[in-house]
Order: sequence, then structure tokens, then C-alpha cells
Amino acid sequence: MKKRYLSILAPAAFALMITGCGKAADTATTVAESSTMQSESQTEVSKEIKSEIGNENYVYAKINIPYADYYYGEINDVKPEADPEKLTAKLDAPDAAADIRSDGNYDAVSSVTNKKAEKIGSAVSEVVGDGSTISGVKEVNIAISKALYEDAKKAIEEKKESTNPLLTFVAEITETTDTTPAEYKVLNSDGTFSKTVGNTVKNDLESSITTTSNYGNYEIDIKDLELEVDNVQGVVLETKEGKKYGLEHLENIWITPSKLALAAAPFTENHGNVQAYLRYQDLPGQTISKITYLLKDADDIEIGTDLFCKLLVPENYSIKGDESTNYTKDGSQINFEIASDDSKYAIGRAVSKKKDVDITNVKEENGVLSLPKEFVPGKYQFIFTNDKYADLSFTAVINSNLSADQFHFENNTLTLDENESGLTIKEYLNAITGAKVNDTEYKGGKGRKFGKVAFNEDGSINLDAKYSSDGKDEPVFAEAGTYTIVLSADGYPDLTIEVTK
Repeated sequence: MKKRYLSILAPAAFALMITGCGKAADTATTVAESSTMQSESQTEVSKEIKSEIGNENYVYAKINIPYADYYYGEINDVKPEADPEKLTAKLDAPDAAADIRSDGNYDAVSSVTNKKAEKIGSAVSEVVGDGSTISGVKEVNIAISKALYEDAKKAIEEKKESTNPLLTFVAEITETTDTTPAEYKVLNSDGTFSKTVGNTVKNDLESSITTTSNYGNYEIDIKDLELEVDNVQGVVLETKEGKKYGLEHLENIWITPSKLALAAAPFTENHGNVQAYLRYQDLPGQTISKITYLLKDADDIEIGTDLFCKLLVPENYSIKGDESTNYTKDGSQINFEIASDDSKYAIGRAVSKKKDVDITNVKEENGVLSLPKEFVPGKYQFIFTNDKYADLSFTAVINSNLSADQFHFENNTLTLDENESGLTIKEYLNAITGAKVNDTEYKGGKGRKFGKVAFNEDGSINLDAKYSSDGKDEPVFAEAGTYTIVLSADGYPDLTIEVTK
């Protein structure tokens, strides 16, 4: 039985209904990548993909569009219909995007938090308890033929129903204009939207891809791409094999839009959100040749790439290694074991505190990693790469062998006794991963920065220490008084100090 859409259905309810229920919770790792270098930054108007329909037979408007409808035209190369002056509403046409509305395809994005969703002005979001739901793209420019618009409005007045969402989209139009916007989608008589009409600017930038990420099976970075997420309505990936994929906000398009992530298999990211993957499950083994950013009221941006999406690791592949080792001034060693049939893996990257560590002097031989003294105490992710399959990795802590009584705090200054490993207070401050100041906890990014924010290089406290977020300063020591601080650092003992201001 065909699903019929009521013409009087409220737009917000429609967006949630046809995008389906959300998801909830997610896994992962850190950041390793196989990078593809592109040429120096250069920009040119891509005339071959410049498009327009004129405005003689059209009116224009702004409406919210669910992800399935927004991307259906992009991934299927849907064009505006011919003879717009003759168009009438096809109320019995099937819902063309029905197959991609299901969970895991182009449905709503659900998050266990709500702070980030509120920061994405280009997305239709709703706070749900402590979490949030993003159902589509906000205020998209659309064009509709004048003849079709009048016919659809008449159908709404007559309380007719449709098997596709045409009447619901028309009902959402509150104001029209004859002025042609910089970019827009054309609403066709069967309720589908065309791919975006407008100009596209080519931008040659350096891009990289990794299979080791906290947010999906693939993470992409576009170097030097400067965009505000509020201006990004969507992103389309295109492969050499001829496939196109749309990306959704928060789940795939980050607050910093130069960072993209996606899952091609069941995946839970580190905040606990389950990532949708069905729309990308055939991506492994393909090469991404083009990434297009669809921008609000502006020319779109196309970036040429050559990013191979490695095959996901077979179930019988695995890696295990020492959970910890001890630091010495001559370096340290980590034992590991890889099971990978005949596929050869080699150390490709090391990551600590979400930053790459130079592995030039790391030696790998017979299941042993010999690390130079520059691998100071801390937690490291050792990432092994293969040309065909996704990365394998394990995490180990390099211990300092120091005790809390070797640290001293006097006159608002933290010092460390001389020790046989040659470690100094500078290494310790750089290793701090978290702190609790009275009742305020600093973790995540703020925790990793605490050693540099709250201390000077010599170990003295910076009483003017502050974090800046969303244009606001957050002082660590806001008022005069005594502050009890508990410091945490991987490979070191926890320390408790009292700061006086």
C-alpha cells in the first residue's frame, strides 16, 4: 500500500516523520592517516558545472528539507523538469526517496549531547532531553515553477493527499520572490528536488584520509579549508567508481567543516553515539575523487582528491601489545604481535594526546618496537598500516617510575627532584591530561591543555590562567582564595597541590 502524505501536515512533524527515528550511542581510536597531496592552493570557476534555469517561469523560496530529500537529487543527478510552464502536481507519483529514509541511511542524526547541535545554524535541530536530533538542512533555497506552485496550492486548499511529499513542501512555503538566489534546488512535480543549481568553484587543497579515528571507519581532513559550519548545508563525496554519497551534520560534518568522518560498518564513537553506516557500506575499496561543499547563498566548493578508502579489517586480523613499559634515558621497548594472514603491516604512526609523534628513530624488529628517549612518559597509540586494509593499533603507557614524594609544591611553584631518568618538570607539565580545581573538572581538550594554561614553563602557577570558549573567557582562578588542585598525567602519579591567590 502506498504511503500518502497529508497536505496539512506540519513541516516540523513531517521532517521528523520521514527522516525516521534517530540513533543513539558510538566507538573508536585516534588519528592515523594515509595522506594524499594535492597541488598548491588555487581557485578557478568551474564553467562546465555552472548551471541555471532562469526565472521567467519560477518563483523562489526558503524551506527546511530532510536529509533524504536534500541528498536524493545530488546522489541521483536529478535535473529540473522540462517545460516548467506546463507542470502540474503529480499527486500519485511514488515517493522516490522512500528507500533512503530508513535508519542508517539518510535519516535523522541523534546525539547523546545537545551542545554541538545548537552550534550548527545550517541544520534543523531539536533538543531532546540531554540529547539532540538533527533532521535535515535549514532554509534551503528552492525554485518551483509558477504553474506547479499554483496547482499544488489548489490541491492543498481542496485537502487532497499525495503519495509523495510535494504538498508538504509547498505547504511549508511562507514567502516567495522572483529574485534568483546564488544557488537553489528545483522542486519537481513528483516531490523530488533536483541537484543544486548554481556555480561551483574548484579549490585545489591538500587532503588526507585515515582509518584510525574516534568518529568512524574513515576520517578526512582538508588542509587550509576555511569555512563556517553555519554556511555548510551539505557535503557530497564522489568516487572514481561513479558513486556519490551525502554527509550529515555532526555525524559526518564536524563543527570544523574541514574535518569529515563516516562509518561503513557498525560503529560507536567515543561520546556514545551510534553512527549510521548503511549509506556508506559499499565505500571500502573505492577511491574518493571529489568532495563538494554545498554552501548557503554562495558558490559551492569542489575539491579534487585521490583518497583510497582501504578495505575494513577482516575479523581474523588482530594486534596486541604491551599495556605498559618503563621509561629510561636511553629509550624503551614495546612488544607486540600481529595476526594478519599474509598481509604485511608496519609501524606507520604514533599518536599521543591526539598529536602525531615523530617515529623517524623508532625501530621495528621481530615483534619489538625500540623507542628513542624522545618517547617520554605518557600514553601512546601505535598504529600499523597496510596498503590494502585498514590500520591496526594498540595503546601503551610509558611509565615514569616516579613517586609523588619526588614532586614538591611551594610558593605556588611545582618542582621535581633530579632523577635517574633525567625527567624534568617540563615533561610532566606537557603530560598532564586532566585536572580538578576545587569542584571544577578539566578533561578532554581542556584537560590536555591544563599544563600549559595553568602553569608557566618553570612550574610556577599562572594565576591569570584562562580558557577562551565561544568568545568568552573562563578564568581558572577567578577570585582570591585557596584552590585545591588534583593533577592527572598518564605515566605519572596523581598529584594534589594547593594554590593561593
